[in-house]
Amino acid sequence: MNSTERRLNLLLLLQSNRKWTVKDMANHFGVSRRTIFRDLATFSEINLPVTYDKEGGHGMMKGYSIPPIMFTPKELAIIQIGLSFVDSQVDETLVKDARAVQSKIDNVLPTEELKSFMTDLGRKTIVDPYKMYAAQKKKGGDWFTIANGISQHFEVVFDYVSLKDGNKEKRQVRPYLQVYYTDHWTLIGYDTNRRDIRSFRLDRMKNVQLTAQKFSGNNIPGVKSLLFRVKEESATTIAVLVSEKEAGRFRTSVPAELDSEEIQDDGHLFRFRFDNLDYINEWLFTFHNEVKVLEPRELVEKRVMLIQQMLRRIG
Repeated sequence: MNSTERRLNLLLLLQSNRKWTVKDMANHFGVSRRTIFRDLATFSEINLPVTYDKEGGHGMMKGYSIPPIMFTPKELAIIQIGLSFVDSQVDETLVKDARAVQSKIDNVLPTEELKSFMTDLGRKTIVDPYKMYAAQKKKGGDWFTIANGISQHFEVVFDYVSLKDGNKEKRQVRPYLQVYYTDHWTLIGYDTNRRDIRSFRLDRMKNVQLTAQKFSGNNIPGVKSLLFRVKEESATTIAVLVSEKEAGRFRTSVPAELDSEEIQDDGHLFRFRFDNLDYINEWLFTFHNEVKVLEPRELVEKRVMLIQQMLRRIG
């Protein structure tokens, strides 16, 4: 245990109901009495109300409690990486909230050593630099109200703005899942008007409000089913051959539930069902020439047409 972790745990010890002698504290942490005296001196320097009486020993002033930010440096590093990830996103509301959290944590950390640690880590931990510095920040939607609806099982009502003509339509939804896709948040839930599970972009949801209408959490589909649902009436079985080099990335990023994977001499044969061939065609191009579409024929033709369009633009 390093000095920072020991001091955090010593603060918790002093907030307990009993008094501690220097000898007891030294034995508890397996350090010398001199080390404990240095720790107590550090607390005094930052004005923590550590008390002492000859009969009992050391404790914390009655009625005083340290804010419960008692993390080890490794735990703080994990928090900082999470904050850095949020700070890199294009959702300006999330970025502001992340920075407010960062400020609050900095204000309650008990030692200058920890504050310096968090500051340095924050400056030198960059997640997705291109998005952080190049992407334009935008309003991402009222994710917090939706989060409350998800956790408390309350339906939400909102105006949904059409991407085509900008018209607003009132929708009432049982919120099941919030998903972040590269540059926007999406709500997946049961649309009570259309009686079907639908997806809604948060940046097109206006005037989001919780209703008093509760819904049961017992019959909500699993996360995997919600993420990879397809309309069976329009779904097609797709077979692609992926190079050994890109098979791992394909397996973890394909926007569908895989039906099968076979290892062959020239790559991995994947099969899955999907209901939007145009979308999957464009997605497959992120693998360049590392993917070969085997079926359906319609998808092969779409791939050829897209290549021809790209060649015409080059010319």
